Amino acid sequence: MKNITLNDLMKKYGKPVLVVLIFAILGALVMGVDAKRKKTTTYTASRQIVISHNVPQEMRTMSSGANISIVGEDNNMMPTYKDIAENGTIAQEARKHLSKSMKKKYSADDVRNAIDAKISQQSLVMELKAKTSSKEASVKIVNATAKAMKEELPRLQPGAGKVTLLQKATIDNTDSQTSPSTKKYVVVGFALGALLGLIIEFVLFTVKNFGHKE
Repeated sequence: MKNITLNDLMKKYGKPVLVVLIFAILGALVMGVDAKRKKTTTYTASRQIVISHNVPQEMRTMSSGANISIVGEDNNMMPTYKDIAENGTIAQEARKHLSKSMKKKYSADDVRNAIDAKISQQSLVMELKAKTSSKEASVKIVNATAKAMKEELPRLQPGAGKVTLLQKATIDNTDSQTSPSTKKYVVVGFALGALLGLIIEFVLFTVKNFGHKE
């Protein structure tokens, strides 16, 4: 039995492997450059508000049933309050609290699209989130939206609970997210390039062997 050396393997498979590797590297480079060109960073600022009814003192001394009923009704209304917070009417009012320079950059629709309201089951706390390409803008928009909710909710939803604003959003507490991931793009590009190289080598191998048979 003939011993197969590393030199024999390189002579037989070295060129195909090199072609696949070249295509893989080219794919990684192309996707890496594309990722850097598309890369954007967004900033999210958050502020919590509480929407609830004050329980009268006389009810507190009664059985807990009435107290639980009021809290339960407030809980049931949270999805409605969420829809109101994300509505264009609140966005228009929030925009009024922005500076003139920000009003030039952000329309009411921009404010509405930036806002996302989060609620949880069995909680009267709503978390408002504003996401834009600027830390300062995200902070100002979410704080303005919280003010608008406090001012406009009683008018838009008669009988709604009282809106209590919690800690203001600040630049230091913003979250940032950069996308797309250059590393992921490079890995995908490497894999696609290698696959393309394999396909080309397979086609060349098939054509070459088919020609020999003819």
